[in-house]
Order: sequence, then structure tokens, then C-alpha cells
Amino acid sequence: MPFLNRLPDAPPTPAAAPVPDSGPDDAALVLAAQGGDRTALDSLVRRHHPEVTRLMWRFARRSADLDDLVQEVFVRVVRALPGWRPDRPFLHWLRRIAVNTGRDHCRREAVRRRWQAEPSTDPEAPPPEAVAPRTDPAARLAADEAKALLARLPPDDRTLLTLHYLEGWEFARIGELLGWSGPATKLRAFRARRRLQSLLKNHDLP
Repeated sequence: MPFLNRLPDAPPTPAAAPVPDSGPDDAALVLAAQGGDRTALDSLVRRHHPEVTRLMWRFARRSADLDDLVQEVFVRVVRALPGWRPDRPFLHWLRRIAVNTGRDHCRREAVRRRWQAEPSTDPEAPPPEAVAPRTDPAARLAADEAKALLARLPPDDRTLLTLHYLEGWEFARIGELLGWSGPATKLRAFRARRRLQSLLKNHDLP
């Protein structure tokens, strides 16, 4: 899909990279936080806030949505923290929560569009600032156009293709995070791409 192929890759950037931290590793901080150490919990949030913000920017079309999504991710993290186990890499566990938060946001937006006569997004509202400020403006514009187009897909399709095209993740990785089997992920990807191709055709995009 040439239109989506023009989008920038999503390597770590200075604005999105983890906050430099020479302190305890994630596992030690989580174990301390599970024991009620608020300072350890605050350290985890500070360390991973840039990564979560960058990932949630892929789903948000307004600045207010981005702020709400980041907050929702960390609220879910705090609630789920007692169930984290040391044999599970914390960052992988955190990304799973973030991805599911993004998918739930897609579902809520789909419901709003179904029940509202007017568009759910104010056309005059500015899009959220890119988390990677050095990104080429043309690439940022292409990303905004892609997000607007992907928002018209069913929630699971939108989540799958957002992570694939905007985040650069392989379908197998996405399926693992969303709890889908390999064959199910391939089938979902095939159907999602066909729906997207239809949208691209209707929008007369190359």
C-alpha cells in the first residue's frame, strides 16, 4: 500500500526513549511497588511514561484523548500490579496493557460514531503534538492522514493495522499481545488489509 508505505518508521527517538535511569531495574521496582513503596511506583511511571505516550499517540486524534489514554494506561497498571510475576518482562507486560487500552479506545470511538449524528472529532481541534518532534512535517501529516483513515475501520482492524503500519510491529507480535493465535492473526490481518484497500480506493489514494 504505497500511501501507508510513505509513513515513517517508529524507531526510538530522543523524545520517546526511556528516561535515563541508573537506579534499580524494573523487576526490583515492581516488587517494591507491590509491597507498597510509592516512590518505586513513581519511578516506574517516570521511566516508562515517554514510551507509553508515544504508543498512545498512535491511537489518539486529539490532545485531550492522548492525555486521557496515557492516564488510563497507568491506572490499569496500578490495578494490575499485584498480579505481575517476576518471570514476565515488565515492559512486555506494560505494552500489552497499553495496546489493550488503545483497542478499547477504538471501540469507544466506534460506538460514539454509531450513535452520534455529528462526527466524534471536532475538525477544528488540533491533533496531538507528535511525540517525536524532529519527525519530518510531511511524514507527520501522512501519519495524521493515516490515523484518520484507520479510524474508519472496525476497532480490532484499526488496532491491528495501527500497530503494524504506524508502529512497525510484525503481525505475530501484535497477535501475541492481543491474545490471538497465529492463524487467527493472519486471517484478521488479511481481512483488515482488504477493508483498508477498499477505503483507499474510495478515497482515491495511491
